Amino acid sequence: VLMGDGEQQEGQIWEAAMYAAHHQVDNLIAVIDYNGQQIDGPVDAVMSLKNLKAKWEAFGWQALEMDGNNMEDVLKVLDEAQKLSKQGKPTLILMKSEMGFGVDYMMHSHKWHGVAPNDTELEKALAQLEETLGDY
Repeated sequence: VLMGDGEQQEGQIWEAAMYAAHHQVDNLIAVIDYNGQQIDGPVDAVMSLKNLKAKWEAFGWQALEMDGNNMEDVLKVLDEAQKLSKQGKPTLILMKSEMGFGVDYMMHSHKWHGVAPNDTELEKALAQLEETLGDY
């Protein structure tokens, strides 16, 4: 399951979290893209999530964290999450990331949430990504 951090403000997320833990759905791995941005602005300005890891753990989940902008860490933590399966609990990964990572005019802003760049912006973004990420 892939979710955004802004979604964590919705009740059905917590109903599903309780259900999965109660029924010991231990073949489930949920990932929250924790970039701090949602369509209406910074998550903390809209409605702070406080300690999200502690909340999921309190709901009965195993919780891991990873750097979503570091592919080695992503692969390592996904492997760790798979190894935790079949132990009676679902697993959550808080994937801390930077929205628009590697593109100077997109980083640190919610304004690109659901908005596509025009041709000129796309060309600039692709050039910056190639320079920043190289052979990644």
